[in-house]
Amino acid sequence: MVSTNGNMPKKVAILIENGFEDSEFKIPYSALKQAKAQVWVLGARMNEEYQGKRGKETIKPDATVTEVRSEDFDAIVIPGGAAPDKIRTNPNAVRLIMNAMAQEKIVAAVCHGPQVLIEADQLQGKQATGFRAIRKDMENAGATYIDESAVVDGNLITSRQPGDLGMFVTILLSRLGLKVEGATLPTEGDRTFEFWKLAESWGGSSRLEIVNALNTAITGEHYTTKVFEQYQEQANDMEIKTVLSEIIAAKKQNIQILEQRLKAFDEEVSWQALGSEAVATLQGWLQSSNDMDILRRALGDLQTGVVDAYHLSIQLTDPMTVDVLAQVEHNLSTLEMRLSDLYRARIGNDMIPPKPTTFALVG
Repeated sequence: MVSTNGNMPKKVAILIENGFEDSEFKIPYSALKQAKAQVWVLGARMNEEYQGKRGKETIKPDATVTEVRSEDFDAIVIPGGAAPDKIRTNPNAVRLIMNAMAQEKIVAAVCHGPQVLIEADQLQGKQATGFRAIRKDMENAGATYIDESAVVDGNLITSRQPGDLGMFVTILLSRLGLKVEGATLPTEGDRTFEFWKLAESWGGSSRLEIVNALNTAITGEHYTTKVFEQYQEQANDMEIKTVLSEIIAAKKQNIQILEQRLKAFDEEVSWQALGSEAVATLQGWLQSSNDMDILRRALGDLQTGVVDAYHLSIQLTDPMTVDVLAQVEHNLSTLEMRLSDLYRARIGNDMIPPKPTTFALVG
């Protein structure tokens, strides 16, 4: 069989385990199939059905890591999620990666995928990237961690998260000499390309999903801006008022950058304005609040905003929208630290936050 790329079909293995990040499997798998590569999904056990972390993908392996050799493939892909932490406990999978690296086969790992490379002792002296939660682990394994969408060091390709998949897969296809019929692939390192369209064509976030995520973030920032304006009005301590003013200004800036990204999709903001009844409810809720109550509520609201921006960013496969959401998360995290410092200064050394109510178990 001869591929449309003019050579014998490239053979690529994808390592799988339960809890893999759905998009980090689906997008490379679909792209490689469209490029006429022969793809083997490799698991640890025969007749197993593996479930994605988000429940969107279910896949049965074509073979197990015990049955194959690195010589059988031109490249091996390691998706992220919770799967790599399980794959790294399988000595056959680790040996496969060790041999592939020794033979200078292409090894492409995304997100938590480098955990398998760590176990295989293959990051020493390498430039690489991965999900931010394993940055220190990668550095301890001898890697120079680079916070970029995709990092190539010889035969090793690494990426950080779902938002990087368009670039990650483009580089993988390029290194394999593959093309996708009817698709225009950017040159490596092109940061202006609309990678979300490529990712969408390979099963990633749709335009509607990206737009909905932006509107969700905008709605949240609009609503909490109103909340913080009420906090500021009720507060008596001038230093607290000053910090709350900083937070309000930062949230308005967040709204601007989110709306700017939304306009790139020729979409208008669809959030609903906070009604007078909701404002009245907030005012009534805060009438009896003292400064410490306001501080603690404000801190909780900021923490919620940080988590919400983070969760939106790690699900999307549009790098530009992910960058905007990451900026929102960073802005809110900085303010969270600022507010928490003030909160701790106010409660003093002899006070701790209220203890949650506990209930005795009977039976």
